[in-house]
Amino acid sequence: MTRYTNSFETGLSSGTAITTANSGQSEAGDPFGLALDAAGASVVYSDTGTAHGVRCMSFTVGATAGPARRGWTVNPLVVTAAQFYRVYVDPGALTGTVSVLRGMNTGSTAQRFRVTVSSTGTVTMINKSNVSVWTSAALTPGSMWRIEVSVEGFDSRPYQVRIYAGDAATPTQDSGVLTADFGGPITEVWFGQTSAATNVAGKLDDVGFSDEGWLGPAVPTPGVLFVWPGAVTDSGFTATYALENVTSARLVVSQSSDLSSPVYSPAGTVDGDGFVKLTTTGLDANTAHWYGIEADGVLLTDGRGSLVTDPAPGEAVSFSVAFGSCAQTNSNAATFAAIAARQGPFGAARRVLHLGDLHYRDPGVGFSTADALAQYRASLSPPNVQAMLTAVPMLYTWDNHDWGGADSNAAAPAGPVMAAAFRQVAPHYPLPTAGSTAIYHSLVIGRVRVIVLDTRSQRSDRTDEESAAKTLLGAEQKAWLYSELLQPEPVKIIASSIYWRQDSANGDRWGSYATEWAEIRDWFAVRPQVQAYVVFGDRHAPAADDGSSPGCYLPQAGGAPFDQGSTPAFEAWSHGYYAPSGNLQAFGWLDIHDDGASITITYSGISAADGQVRVAMNTPVTAAPPLAALWGYPL
Repeated sequence: MTRYTNSFETGLSSGTAITTANSGQSEAGDPFGLALDAAGASVVYSDTGTAHGVRCMSFTVGATAGPARRGWTVNPLVVTAAQFYRVYVDPGALTGTVSVLRGMNTGSTAQRFRVTVSSTGTVTMINKSNVSVWTSAALTPGSMWRIEVSVEGFDSRPYQVRIYAGDAATPTQDSGVLTADFGGPITEVWFGQTSAATNVAGKLDDVGFSDEGWLGPAVPTPGVLFVWPGAVTDSGFTATYALENVTSARLVVSQSSDLSSPVYSPAGTVDGDGFVKLTTTGLDANTAHWYGIEADGVLLTDGRGSLVTDPAPGEAVSFSVAFGSCAQTNSNAATFAAIAARQGPFGAARRVLHLGDLHYRDPGVGFSTADALAQYRASLSPPNVQAMLTAVPMLYTWDNHDWGGADSNAAAPAGPVMAAAFRQVAPHYPLPTAGSTAIYHSLVIGRVRVIVLDTRSQRSDRTDEESAAKTLLGAEQKAWLYSELLQPEPVKIIASSIYWRQDSANGDRWGSYATEWAEIRDWFAVRPQVQAYVVFGDRHAPAADDGSSPGCYLPQAGGAPFDQGSTPAFEAWSHGYYAPSGNLQAFGWLDIHDDGASITITYSGISAADGQVRVAMNTPVTAAPPLAALWGYPL
């Protein structure tokens, strides 16, 4: 017995082509095995016109006649068997009369039956000779209707059409038994614009086939589009889930991979956009934990992952972190899977530091909250991204392309939207006071403080006249940075979306903020006890400098790009710079060795395709005792 359904709920962004390869991802159901489009025709995912969930199928046929359809190969229909079909459609979403469902022979050379729907709501059953054998009363456009068809045998055997209002149990119209010449056997079933036509478009949802019986309404099932764990501490963490068809959820956390003997987070209500942010506490420090989600009382198999809680602050523990930035919009790059799989000398990474350009949408005027939330879904749901996130918690700060576009600053028109969406979706550490768009924050892992900057939302326009008032960080963030650098951890890692050197003026980085750059440099110069190390994104090449090159004074290492074209070097880098021609998929990796007496940071700039270390730098950021003279803080 066979049953195929597809809800189109893949999590892929609206406008992405529906292929046989991607049509079975996430909660969509059964992948299509058949695809056929005429020249100028397309079949894509859409986030409007849905019967359930957030995705449906949208098809368009241009001036060249032909199909735009997806389907399955099905069990051949014999005289003693039956087949059943289902499709949801709103006539108001059609631009003409569309053949939404079609039964064909093998190779699609001969039609067995066809169902058309007009934009005014008329449903017609057509036999193998293209003769109409039944026509419905008009359905109301603007409402979702469920059309179900049964086929018993072929030739003069019974066919039947039933039409329901949405998920209703009782049909509003029923053709009764039809015995016109339909033909057989039926071995292919198609949905979309299934026959030749010109200049038609439409949307369908929740299509299905069965040889078991009438399919009935598409019952919405709980679905996980993505999970994003973060804000890890020595006693807990937060995870954001993007969900479908769930009203309430809680985290299930265990020290066993089978989630036995779990602890639970408080239950959270899924918001109107499908997101819920759940926090668990009371976990053991520096311990591996596995987690999943209980949705409306049911423990789901999707959305599971693992992480290691942090050591207690101040404890000497060696660990690794991965970092980088800059991925093509909706990227599913191998980089993310490589980060998930990499094992350093201290095991898997404790964090991924995502340093901006999660996507390249360049939010501007008219970019809405719905756009921002949809982009989070699209950016975080691809399989390789989820492979990374379910293995390594991620913290995130933005840069230009995911804040407000090239050269964007505090005046970016989409800024309030982006700031609100970040707070709704991202699992984050404490942020600046309410009302601020800024997202700078910090965390402590053992004896290392990670200071995450926001280099976009507080900056002046780069073209402003140079003065003490011109700022890249903003006065409040700069004061906070100084305070963070004076905290007692012996090592500070500054996580910055842009590299830490004074480049040429009139650009989008520190060179255009020379006064503030000099102020921060001079602050460090009189405080030798403050030992800082910078990791950065933005620059599309793994690179490292020990602080000795012109324009530098702190050791720094780059992790971009996750998935973008490389950028050639135009300045000196003491420990190397890797920028092959063409697209580059790469990331940065730090192994932080803390033996209780000293701390050493080993950087590796890695190309994801082959796992090769392309740039390396070893930095002993503390020395042997006596340390107080160097640090100002006893170890």
